[in-house]
Amino acid sequence: MEKQETFKFKKIADMSGQEMYCVARLRIDTFVTEQKITEPELDDQDFTAIQVFLLNKEQNRARAVCRIFKENDQWVLGRVAVAAQTRGQHLGTKMMQQVHQYLRDLGVKQLICHAQMQAKPFYDQLGYQTKGEVFTEAGIEHIMMYYNL
Repeated sequence: MEKQETFKFKKIADMSGQEMYCVARLRIDTFVTEQKITEPELDDQDFTAIQVFLLNKEQNRARAVCRIFKENDQWVLGRVAVAAQTRGQHLGTKMMQQVHQYLRDLGVKQLICHAQMQAKPFYDQLGYQTKGEVFTEAGIEHIMMYYNL
């Protein structure tokens, strides 16, 4: 395992083609191949979102990714994925800790997400709170969650 797990925070315009390829491949592997989601994985939100990612030491695969973006004066977290071969190494938790610190440094007070119900325990252990009722998005049950930074 790599000693320093510092995630990169970049907009697509600042990413290399290889970095974006690695991020897109992990998202497609996770959400399309594993979870069978048929909605488009890449969307226009990616152009303005900050992509958060950690590549392997060979720089040819993403180990964990997510994106954050501002929408209607609210910061939103989405597309959280950890590579199947690196699950259990707490990369998701480390990534979220770095996302929280990044947003705190920007003066952000709250982060929201549409959490898949199967991922709710992950967000619960990070201190996220639920808001509202369960809803279906892309054929999967989700719940709105928020984290006060």
